[in-house]
Amino acid sequence: MPNDFDELRTRAEWYEQLLTSTRDAVVCIDGGSRIVLFNAAAEQMFGYAASEVRGQDVEILMAEPHASEHGAYVARYERTREPRAIGRIRSVAARRKNGEVFPIELSVTEVEAGDTIRYGAFIRDISDKVSLQERLLERERLAAIGTTAASFAHELGNPLNSMYMHAQLLERRLARADHHVDPRVASSVAALLGETRRLSHLLDEFRALARRHRLSVAPTDLVGLIHEVLGTETPSLNARGINVVRGLPERLRTSFIDAEKVRQVLLNLIKNAADAMPDGGTVSIHVTESDSRVHVEVHDTGCGVPGDIDPFEAFVTTKPEGTGLGLPVALQIVQAHGGSLRHEPAQGGGTVFILELPRRDRFVRGEAQ
Repeated sequence: MPNDFDELRTRAEWYEQLLTSTRDAVVCIDGGSRIVLFNAAAEQMFGYAASEVRGQDVEILMAEPHASEHGAYVARYERTREPRAIGRIRSVAARRKNGEVFPIELSVTEVEAGDTIRYGAFIRDISDKVSLQERLLERERLAAIGTTAASFAHELGNPLNSMYMHAQLLERRLARADHHVDPRVASSVAALLGETRRLSHLLDEFRALARRHRLSVAPTDLVGLIHEVLGTETPSLNARGINVVRGLPERLRTSFIDAEKVRQVLLNLIKNAADAMPDGGTVSIHVTESDSRVHVEVHDTGCGVPGDIDPFEAFVTTKPEGTGLGLPVALQIVQAHGGSLRHEPAQGGGTVFILELPRRDRFVRGEAQ
């Protein structure tokens, strides 16, 4: 017959194995809010070794304002015994060792274990869940835009076309008139034409953002496509004082993409890079590949993207003449291919936009909202 000691040891081993193998982070604190238990999942989640945090105040794992207010939370509960967090699942922000703040689901329980452990927390990183929710909300927002796009384009597009044609006709008549025409009239007509073209361009980009991107994929030489785009754009870039540097491999495995859609993405990225350098600079395009992905980087030497700006958000732009729709459209096209598009600061200044497309021997036709 097993004695009580053997039974306790078996239970202890079982609990230890459970804490070690669970995928949720488990953190326990004593009456002074000092960490006394920190399992392997917590080490992986927060980036600390258990030996680094044992005996430390649990506030080091918290983001503000929770870190500053935690002591008051505990004192209020122990004074009133009215639970607000205990026994519930809450969504809060936590902080890793490297300072990164991330969302978690937190379940706190009170533990009756003398003075050694007072409270235990089960923690789950929900960064992926939050990211998915944000993407779903963005899709819903774009779907709402799409429901109004057709009628909006019709109501606005037809009058714009008519205005543009009448303005062109007026410009031609003024050009044939005698020299007594007031120069201010010709200037006003030219301004009217320019604004009408700008609005038409904005409407075209709005249509592109709102519609589904149906892909027509085919085997494509991506490097050749990039050379074609640069061959068209380089003269105008050079005229603006912008040098073009190509870091392209001589050979690249065939990509299964919609060539015209990807051409649009490349043009948007190059145009965006050029607009970031009004006083000239350098645009560099580098292409590499792995077994699973093709990697395209477009560097500029401009002023960089402000930290509070998301260039992929519709209608957000720092350019006086920008529409804020070029990059969101590019992102939709890339996502329709199953790829990704992101940006980060470039070494030495400027920005690098990173386009990744999946490497596939074949591609199933698809569409994206």
